[in-house]
Amino acid sequence: MSTHTVTYETETTDYVTASGNLVGQGTYEYVRLDDQIGVVTYQPEEYRGMTNVVLHAIFDFSRGTDQAVLEHEGKPFAVAVGTFRDVPTPPREASR
Repeated sequence: MSTHTVTYETETTDYVTASGNLVGQGTYEYVRLDDQIGVVTYQPEEYRGMTNVVLHAIFDFSRGTDQAVLEHEGKPFAVAVGTFRDVPTPPREASR
């Protein structure tokens, strides 16, 4: 289990930190479906040494939960289930 903090820098770019280190950055598309549900498609520049990775996530804001499917070259290879909350924005570290 790990804790990651996603910081949405702009309407289309974000970065991810864990334990104070930059672990990812990329582009995303976000759609809020209603007051409770939002979905995001995130395309990191690199994920665990792999390129061409896409993460599809569903956020349930009323419960503070998220579920995601990760794909590599169009094929699912992992799922994630977690919780989320607002936290202070961590600094973006220069290296991974």
